[in-house]
Amino acid sequence: QDTLIVFTSDHGEGMAAHQWIVKLSLCENPVSVPLIVSWKGMTPSGVSDENHLVSGIDILPTICDYASIPCPDEVTGTSLRPYIEKPTLSGREYVTAELYPDTKDLGKMAIMIRSQRHKFIRCSEGTNPEQLFDMRDDPGEIRNLAGQAHMKTILKRHRRWADDYLGH
Repeated sequence: QDTLIVFTSDHGEGMAAHQWIVKLSLCENPVSVPLIVSWKGMTPSGVSDENHLVSGIDILPTICDYASIPCPDEVTGTSLRPYIEKPTLSGREYVTAELYPDTKDLGKMAIMIRSQRHKFIRCSEGTNPEQLFDMRDDPGEIRNLAGQAHMKTILKRHRRWADDYLGH
C-alpha cells in the first residue's frame, strides 16, 4: 500500500535487427526499454501508455515526486507522475539519446532525437551522417527520409532540437 514499484532494464542488444548484435546503434531495438510504474491506489492499474516519450533520466525525478522530496538540481529528467496519473496530458516533444562508440575519441558520436512520429539520427561521420525515419509508417527504420524534399520541414525541426540539446 505504501510502495512505489519501478521496473525497467538496461537497453538490450540489437537482436540482429539491421544486422547488428551489439548496442552500438540508435535503432529502436537497443534504445527502447520497458518501464512499468505501479503503486496500488496511487497509479492507474492496467494502463499501457505508448504515447508519451520518456527516458531513463525521468526515473529519479519521478521517484522523488512520489516520495515528496526535492530532486537534485543537476538532474535533467522530468517527473512522469503527471502523465502516469493523467495519461491524457500532453508530454514532451522529443527525447534524446547519445552514442559514443569509441571512449578514446569522443569526437566520434551520434545523437538521436525521437519525436512522437519521427526519429532523427545525426552521426559525426559516415556515408549517411543524417537519417530520418517515419516511425509510424516505417517502424523497421528501413527508409531514410533525410534527403526527401517533402520532409524538409520535419528534418529542420529535428536538426534544431539536436542543436539545442547539444548547445550549438
